[in-house]
Amino acid sequence: MPDPIRCPDCGAMNEPGAEVCAQCNFPLAERRSSDPSAPPIASSAEGGGPASDPGPRPVRRRPRPDAMEPVQMQLWLFAGIAVVLGIVYFAAQGFWHSNARPVEGAGPEQQQRADLARQTLEKDSTNLAARIELANVLYDTGNWSEAIVHYKTAAWLDPTRSTTVVDLGVCYYNLSAVATAESLFHRAIAMDSHQAVAMFNLGIIAETRERWDEALAQYRHALEMSPPEAMRPVIEDHVETVRAKLRVMVKTLLRRYKYPPDRQEEATETVLRQAESVSASWA
Repeated sequence: MPDPIRCPDCGAMNEPGAEVCAQCNFPLAERRSSDPSAPPIASSAEGGGPASDPGPRPVRRRPRPDAMEPVQMQLWLFAGIAVVLGIVYFAAQGFWHSNARPVEGAGPEQQQRADLARQTLEKDSTNLAARIELANVLYDTGNWSEAIVHYKTAAWLDPTRSTTVVDLGVCYYNLSAVATAESLFHRAIAMDSHQAVAMFNLGIIAETRERWDEALAQYRHALEMSPPEAMRPVIEDHVETVRAKLRVMVKTLLRRYKYPPDRQEEATETVLRQAESVSASWA
């Protein structure tokens, strides 16, 4: 029984006696000439006529690549990149939220306020209310340097807000930058002539420098500007403290210069009234 013919081009097996490959149409005439049982093919060299000519070779069908394949690959590539970036983004967000540094010295309620403010600022860094809220938490917990950063940003967002400037000055004062704090308190008063808190703070600075008349003038002026009710008793206490120190100084001077003891009290009150009157004209 004749053997099947293997196509030398595509390797497919064909039935014995096949002229062309059933898979790729490749001529198999040369394979038949090797079959001993087949009649010999005469060649022109032997004078038996022209050699066998298989004729024009047919075009062999080959699978064509899909024209959309490169586009599809690009789409899949872009989709894959987008998915990876999304995973990285959400992973980073989760890492940040789980590893966000807590506010030092903050209680649970203060920490919650700080976290909410930070989340709001992540979405909109120009949110003034959130910026001030975060600065206030840092202020209340004694994180002065961090609070300064946010108060400065708030002052830039709203240059007309005098309370921000006052709080910024207090932060500098607590960091022992007294000259900077004093300048900021004067700036706040220039922005709002009724800024009682800034006047009170200037009185504190004058008191620490033992400028009693100046301190008394600032405290008196702050009381005239309708300060917050919670501050009024504090300011009045400072007024009495400064008056007491002035009283001691005046009595010391009167005794030094041998002023009559029975008239020292009257003289002391006169000097105090004069000091308050003069300092009030300076404020």
